[in-house]
Amino acid sequence: MNDDRGRIHIPERLPGPALLAGLGTGVAVAALTGIAAAARLLGVRGAGDDPVSPDDLVFRSDRESIVMSPDGVPLHVREVGPRTAPVTVLFVHGFTLRTASWVLVRNELQARWGDDVRMVFPDCRGHGDSGSCTPEQSTVALLGDDIATVLRALVPEGPVVLAGHSMGGMAICAFATGHPELVGPRVVGASLLGTASHALTDVGLAAALRNPVLDVMRAAIRFLPSVVGRGREVIKPLATPFVTAGAYAPGDRSATMTDFSSTMSLSAPLGTYAGFMPALEEYDERGALPVLRRIATSVVCGDHDWMTPLSKSKALADELDSELIVLAETGHMLILESAPRVARAIADLVARAVPQ
Repeated sequence: MNDDRGRIHIPERLPGPALLAGLGTGVAVAALTGIAAAARLLGVRGAGDDPVSPDDLVFRSDRESIVMSPDGVPLHVREVGPRTAPVTVLFVHGFTLRTASWVLVRNELQARWGDDVRMVFPDCRGHGDSGSCTPEQSTVALLGDDIATVLRALVPEGPVVLAGHSMGGMAICAFATGHPELVGPRVVGASLLGTASHALTDVGLAAALRNPVLDVMRAAIRFLPSVVGRGREVIKPLATPFVTAGAYAPGDRSATMTDFSSTMSLSAPLGTYAGFMPALEEYDERGALPVLRRIATSVVCGDHDWMTPLSKSKALADELDSELIVLAETGHMLILESAPRVARAIADLVARAVPQ
């Protein structure tokens, strides 16, 4: 039944497989309808001559390792560059993405830095090649703890700069809240891309998550995941234009790149979708702001980002008294869509945070 916020609540005990199957079908129909309408509304257009090849999107690393979180989730980590490098940059990806989402930024920075900077790329818990986690383990605070765990295991000394995209930026804020003793002595800079410190429930991604269709989907994932899983495979071809439209600025784009990112997002485990949705809806890390003000920061945002709108990035930059970099004709997937400009922004921050 409906509560005073108009949200649909599914009871703990559902009346049987028939209803669950109906819920799964209803979710699929609603998703198909919403996807088609959103794609028309957002004006998805095809790519022209494709400047990106599949080989450009192969993430090459020098080392891979597993770091175990204190609560037992194995975190898969890739590294680029020597461990003896004088500075390390750790990159945190966004919701339903994985390390590979940084591939074009990684390529740009490796060409720029060579062996002077080590880059560390963990897959967030529940994402990529890291281990799955329960709903109780799917929190932004624990993502922040995972950053500290990876640093202690793989980067025990030397200055560190953090770069976080979307949910990855939220994780950096949570890291600052939970581990302020590491901010300044160890972490000397933070680049926050397409993210905010709080108050996302009224706009963008979190607003999109607060709707009755997704309440039904959460229940269906919990009680009859096979139905939703089969439905997701059916709607993937139709969902791809919707995901692309929501992630990129309007206009012609590389078909190779947009297929790469939409496939990544749509292939995330169902448990990750359901587990992290409440955390993103309730996200508020304003306690991180005074901690992050101790170090060099930059806030980077696309001017066509509807998932974390430009107004949120402007507010974050004001709160941090930070540099604000707005990328023209760029959407939420700025780390792919505008990789050279993002790489330049991160490199400039590293030069400012670690002048030597």
